[in-house]
Amino acid sequence: MICIVVTRGYRSTHQRVCRHLGRSKIRIITYDRLISSKRLPPATYVFSDIDRLSLWDRELAAIYYRALAEGGFPVLNDPAQVKTRFALLRSLHEAGINDFNVYRAGEATATVRFPVFLRRENGHGYPLSGLIETADDLARAIEGAVADGVPVDAILVIEYCAEPVESDLFRKLAIFRIGQAMVPHVCVHDDNWLVKYGKMGIATPALYDDELRIIRENPFAEELKHAFDIAQIDYGRADFGIVDGRVQIYEINTNPHLTPGDSHPSAQRMESQRLFWAKYIDAVQALAGKSLATRALRISDERLKRKQGLRGRLIRSRRAP
Repeated sequence: MICIVVTRGYRSTHQRVCRHLGRSKIRIITYDRLISSKRLPPATYVFSDIDRLSLWDRELAAIYYRALAEGGFPVLNDPAQVKTRFALLRSLHEAGINDFNVYRAGEATATVRFPVFLRRENGHGYPLSGLIETADDLARAIEGAVADGVPVDAILVIEYCAEPVESDLFRKLAIFRIGQAMVPHVCVHDDNWLVKYGKMGIATPALYDDELRIIRENPFAEELKHAFDIAQIDYGRADFGIVDGRVQIYEINTNPHLTPGDSHPSAQRMESQRLFWAKYIDAVQALAGKSLATRALRISDERLKRKQGLRGRLIRSRRAP
């Protein structure tokens, strides 16, 4: 069995998988339940939503991760080591994988390569700005975000790095890591550089042919696995693009939303969706089979006692975008 641990408000991300495999194979539990538990059932545990945790809860989750690992349970995504947005993008740039860099709003910006845009350090909502072309405009954009209530130390300045795959058409690629398995996902196409949800009907048949080739051949698996290793993420989805022939990784989401494959006029897209789902389910079932424990684990870590006692005094976010 697999237990995926999520923050409040994000139980729905894997509902499709739960319906497909059933509760005997996969369950979703919240960090609230995990952190208050004294016994945990035998399973492979996946710690997700790391970037949505408060620092306090992240530390508590990391202690549970260690208790499970020491108890012989398979565990993925160590909350104490997973790199979230800033550390991830900076590390990928320093490793020579990403050509673009990321800065905190308070950092010296003499080396910033314009255009840039602003984004919160955590969460997966839309950016705080459009493309910014000059240092003066950047300063004004940061001031505006702070005036709107965004903490200055939560604002990141990210260099723009994208190019159209065809004239005025942008593409975002994605790949899942599920333990050691790398499973390519279908692409998203949009007529804007900010490719998030995409637009139906704008991709050409040639792009759907290429998408199907990517799903079948998995040409980016080794390069993206290296990026996951740098991020110390064992389960999640990486979103990336191709710029000047090079992979550019934009983020890795540890609690990716798995939406049903919609009906589509392209037969190639329908086949890509079918193949992705089959490969994803195979990888999840293989991961579930790694758990050999047959008894529940009693949690008795001394480090937890004082932290759990103080936990109720903290103000915790119910839902982060």
